[in-house]
Amino acid sequence: MMEPLFTLDEPQAPAVGRHSSQKANGIHYTPTELAAFVARRALSELDGGELVVLDPACGDGELLLALAVEAAALGLPRPHLVGVDTDAEAIRVAADRLGDAPAASVVLRTGDFLAMGSDEAGELPDSYDLVISNPPYVRTQVLGAARAQALGKQFGLTGRVDLYHAFVAGMTAKLSEGGVLGLLCSNRFVTTKGGQSLRALLLRHYDIGELWDLGDTKLFEAAVLPAVVVARRTAMPSSRTGSFVRVYEDEAANGEVTAEDSLLAALESDAEGLVEVAGRQFEVERGELVEPSSERPWRLTSARGARWMEVVQKRSAGRFGDLGPIRVGIKTTADSVFIKATWDDLPADIRPESELVHPLLTHRLAARWRAEESAKGARFVLYPHEMRNGRKQAVDLARFPRAARYLELHRERLEGREYVRKAGRSWYEIWVPQQPDAWAHPKLVWPDISDRPKFFLDESGAIVNGDCYWLSCKGLAEDEAALALAVANSSFALRYYDLCCGNRLYAGRRRFITQYLEELPVPEAPSAALREVADMVSQLRDPASQDPETRSATEASLDAVVSELFGLREEVAR
Repeated sequence: MMEPLFTLDEPQAPAVGRHSSQKANGIHYTPTELAAFVARRALSELDGGELVVLDPACGDGELLLALAVEAAALGLPRPHLVGVDTDAEAIRVAADRLGDAPAASVVLRTGDFLAMGSDEAGELPDSYDLVISNPPYVRTQVLGAARAQALGKQFGLTGRVDLYHAFVAGMTAKLSEGGVLGLLCSNRFVTTKGGQSLRALLLRHYDIGELWDLGDTKLFEAAVLPAVVVARRTAMPSSRTGSFVRVYEDEAANGEVTAEDSLLAALESDAEGLVEVAGRQFEVERGELVEPSSERPWRLTSARGARWMEVVQKRSAGRFGDLGPIRVGIKTTADSVFIKATWDDLPADIRPESELVHPLLTHRLAARWRAEESAKGARFVLYPHEMRNGRKQAVDLARFPRAARYLELHRERLEGREYVRKAGRSWYEIWVPQQPDAWAHPKLVWPDISDRPKFFLDESGAIVNGDCYWLSCKGLAEDEAALALAVANSSFALRYYDLCCGNRLYAGRRRFITQYLEELPVPEAPSAALREVADMVSQLRDPASQDPETRSATEASLDAVVSELFGLREEVAR
């Protein structure tokens, strides 16, 4: 055990204000109330006794200070606190703030926790009873491939490696058996493929006690949506199911609302349902972590949610992924070269041939049932790709001299896309052209990000942009495509998404990506029901056929039919 002391690895400078220097490289200060919440939750998982506590990215010491204060409030022995950070100024601020903390000792060090080996001076312990941290959040794209690969190799991480993944691996190595992790991080790891490596690490080394998805509560200044994980280090994780609490802002929800002074205090007092704090309305969901695995998103379930899913599974005939490949749209990686609102204003000698210019469906045109017909949102893409002898390839520019002259004007920029060259592709190609022969077929299209389903059927032959996803209807009968469209736009789909995917962003927006849409169920449907659905979808796709009131009624009727096909009574479907 550490002796009572206060050490700092450099002379202490005059204190500066807590927010006088915003930390860079993905690091953001932890708000005081949130730090206290994380500290209380972590301490609740421990059995008491003397603690040695580490924060490997301690910043100005907020989490360590909160831990000491909360331990004192619980009557626990004064903890030994250890903090590490790369920011020397932040360490000096932490030293000032922790000078009067109710701690048995405080040791602060300037340095990179991820690069630290054994402490030669013997100043830092080899293991800790509790690690509490808000590690820096830097995604792979910003971190850089070389750094990400090096960290992955160092800590045994695979796939996309964000900086905080490496921190969690490093923290795990420092935690003693039975020690507790109190982690504040991005909630992305809970639901995304990129979080698979971190989910695997947590399941391999911990019993998950609590998972708090704090969503778009804006408890953090950063744009990152936070989560709190409280877990106990163990060599043999049990089948214990941890609690899962999820909270998101929802101004549109109806029902009984409980007014609270503090959202975090409400969460700790077991509030559930609609909660209002400072004029904002939140929906709080409570349940358990459903049989977590690293391969799939972690899900929250309650008794009601489990019953709902059981009914749905019994009436499901398949999944959207069974209907065909779900693909993202094209990605040019040079939009200003390939995409324009109009090509007609170019000089005639460099105006690309019409055979290569196609309408482009973007999120700006996305709407339910059919695309918006908006000249303002219209875009057209120069698409130099074709199918020849069953193979996708770039067109021969010798056949299109005007397009060749236009592209030649931008050759320097296009050749600057080194990844295109390294892939053995022609310099003028679109990076992700998808399937040139698939655009002509009817297809379901929808935006990547939306607050509600905006799926529509395109029969124009337009190309789909990379801010949308699409599913070719080739091979599907018209009524089968109509059923898929009806399911995708239903309240059932939204409920399924929130139960099984849960990747919600700010302001109620969701990501409708391949990973999630592949799993969306398709119900069994007798021929009479298929005809009924197809008829209503046809009406909704014809804006001239109905006035707004009738259209709204048709949507409601179609929504009810979808729920009925899944065997959901009205009270269960909600």
